[in-house]
Amino acid sequence: MVGLGAMGTIMAQAFLKQGKRVALYNRSPGKATALVAAYDSVEAALDASPVAVFVLLDHQATLEVLGMAGVARALAKRTIVDYTTSAEEESRELQALISQAGGHYLKGMIVAYPRNVGHRESHCIHTGNREAFEQHRALLEVLAGHASFLPWEEAFAFATVLHAHAFAAMVTFFEAVAASARFGLCSTATPRRLLDTSRFFIADALEEAVRRLETGDFAGDQARFDVHAGAFAYIAQSLQAQGAWTPVFDAVCQVAQRGVLMGYGDQDIAAATQVFATSAPLQEQSSN
Repeated sequence: MVGLGAMGTIMAQAFLKQGKRVALYNRSPGKATALVAAYDSVEAALDASPVAVFVLLDHQATLEVLGMAGVARALAKRTIVDYTTSAEEESRELQALISQAGGHYLKGMIVAYPRNVGHRESHCIHTGNREAFEQHRALLEVLAGHASFLPWEEAFAFATVLHAHAFAAMVTFFEAVAASARFGLCSTATPRRLLDTSRFFIADALEEAVRRLETGDFAGDQARFDVHAGAFAYIAQSLQAQGAWTPVFDAVCQVAQRGVLMGYGDQDIAAATQVFATSAPLQEQSSN
């Protein structure tokens, strides 16, 4: 393990819980004392294991560590799994550097907060050297129960849309919790009630949407777009009457209205995907 910040420390703990022998290196040695005795150089730490997991502050920090004395030699025949946040071009730069030194590079992206590293339901996306991924898959599954590999462009593209979806869902939840206070609902009980009540409803809606997108069947036999648009307008009016600020839900209403105007009213709400796919960005429409 190279890097013992919040994520790196929990990763090291996950390996240790599985009985793995872990070599640690951190630029501030004190962070390792709660785990095990750390090596005094990154070269020694790399020599101690065929796989090195990097979780550093940023790309520049990774370059600095790789540039330390003896590191280039120690990279030979080692697999570097890099979980440091970095852009695609930065990760490709690291792959070229490590490959030139005779090592193997995997870029990893864990889809979980540090507290859920090692959880069997967590996911992790990898790209880079597929052979190295397959060789060390079992080790990577210690960090996330579902470890997958995608080609370079696909991995970064999927990570982008995945996080856009996940964080938009989170912000919508925060918006709903804040709006609930305008109705006088309990600020401590309502968040849990929202979570528990919507869990099955949302999971079922997304599962049905996936089925429809896979089959191309948007027949409006369950949840018609125009019915949703009417319901959304009523919900928006209720929120506005209470003075709630709901920019996310306002945008949802705009999408529904556009979908009906585009002729998707008699189709399933999953046809909203078509609205986004066929609608030009606002700046393009303005220029036209």
